[in-house]
Amino acid sequence: MSIKGIDVSAYNGIIDWGTVAAYSMDFAILRITEKGNVVDSFFERNYEGCIDNHIPVGVYKYSYALNVSEIQEEARKVLSTLNGRKLNLPVWLDLEWDKQKELGTKKISMLAEAFIKVITDAGYKAGIYCNAKQWYESVIGNDLKQKYDFWIASYPTHDDGTLQERLRPSYGVGWQYSSNAKIPGVPTVVDRSVFYKDYTKEESKPVKMEEIKVSKLQEFINLGHYYANNGGDKPYLEKRTEEYLDDFQKNAGYNNYTKFARDVNRLGQPGCQGQPWCAEYKFWELVQVLGITKALKIMGGGFYNCASVMNYAKANGTWHTKPKKGALVIFRRGAHIGSVDGYDENYVYTNEGNTSSVPGVVANGGAVRNKRYPINDSSITGYVWIDWGEETSAEKWVATGTRISTVDDLYVRESPNGYVLGQINAGDRVEIDGTVYGKWTKVKVANIGIGWVWTAYLHESEPVKPQTITSKQNKKKRLFVGEVKVKETDVRTWAGDEYPTIKKYPYLAKTNLVDVMDYTQKDTSGNKWYYVRIAGKYFGFVKASDIKKR
Repeated sequence: MSIKGIDVSAYNGIIDWGTVAAYSMDFAILRITEKGNVVDSFFERNYEGCIDNHIPVGVYKYSYALNVSEIQEEARKVLSTLNGRKLNLPVWLDLEWDKQKELGTKKISMLAEAFIKVITDAGYKAGIYCNAKQWYESVIGNDLKQKYDFWIASYPTHDDGTLQERLRPSYGVGWQYSSNAKIPGVPTVVDRSVFYKDYTKEESKPVKMEEIKVSKLQEFINLGHYYANNGGDKPYLEKRTEEYLDDFQKNAGYNNYTKFARDVNRLGQPGCQGQPWCAEYKFWELVQVLGITKALKIMGGGFYNCASVMNYAKANGTWHTKPKKGALVIFRRGAHIGSVDGYDENYVYTNEGNTSSVPGVVANGGAVRNKRYPINDSSITGYVWIDWGEETSAEKWVATGTRISTVDDLYVRESPNGYVLGQINAGDRVEIDGTVYGKWTKVKVANIGIGWVWTAYLHESEPVKPQTITSKQNKKKRLFVGEVKVKETDVRTWAGDEYPTIKKYPYLAKTNLVDVMDYTQKDTSGNKWYYVRIAGKYFGFVKASDIKKR
């Protein structure tokens, strides 16, 4: 049994798939993404043409990855592009790039295994495409040959587009026997293949990308890649002014204005807009993935200063001289910071903000970039390890309804009675998923995210008579002058001993005076913490029991 088909890409131009189908085409394999990990410009047209004309379809990915992290990203791009759509044939990993070949058998096996695992975990079949002589016989190891299906390219010296059976390779389930075939409906010459295995008889069960559980670590790495390479070679660029902060490319400049600083400011933390932002970018990423509480525990109250992050890690036992996937990496004793996407015996692969695309440490560049350094690069001072565990992302948010805020300045908190992420006003509508905890309701809020609000201030529809929050706090209002009554007390970034101390004024001594502001919070044990202003300009939380009214 054998079936014959073609493989195509944007290079083949606009294909008349109705004419191709009338030629009795058994299958078509489509290029899905190209160099730069962007979608082939003709993929959607070609996929729809095959489906509309009942041509069994598969896809191939020409890989440009040089490490596991990069090839996993390529695989995830394939999945996000497919988004659960059916394929009859496998997703083929196309190995033919010369720079990959130079990696050798062992590393090629690592790359192929990593790619195929991502694809098959999503419910698709997968295989490997490569050249017979230069790849299959010279580079591909026995481990891959024994485990996976191979689609082999091998053309005759005089390639006239016909199948010359006497030249068939002795291995592989498929043979690409020509790159010079002429098929009605295809405006160019086209690759022609024959398969000796009918994949259409094997039912695949793909799942949509958002239904695949991703570890928090991988979510962190994916987020970094997104800002380093949005839709190809389009990194996030810092801005000249505060305009277009959310756009990747518009208003690019070198004045250190970023969306990251703006968002951190909104969280009540030092956004440092207009200042070097490499550390702030990493803090912002950690907040998106782990929440602000954990982000502060990892980077401390001095997260906007690389040297402070390093010193905080040393004091808290998370400082190491060896790399770890997902760790923060400190350069030149605190001049710059990034994170580790992966590493091998030769290189450390990083994601960095406030850098550039040139090799080496760029401590004040204008973009987010993925980079690499020799494993023993003297510019690397050390690493802040993060305990990512096996925690996976939350399930996809499923809204069960909406609610409307009945009051202005209603806090949205990270957890019930926890860190304030932002606030909403009367009339603002939020989504709910039906989750409640005591007097708190879990909500999803535009421009804030998922958090918790006080249930009593949410209604299904706007009330006839607006409510007011009783005893509403005003963090800018001073309640009284307080005096420290203990020998020493820490000033923390939020209410609770588990939070780091603030960088500018980490502790207060007995008899020190502070302004106690109208923003008292409770820690997880229910103990009160005063929000205080120190020396008229530094803010933090101090145990209420350590302060007396003067």
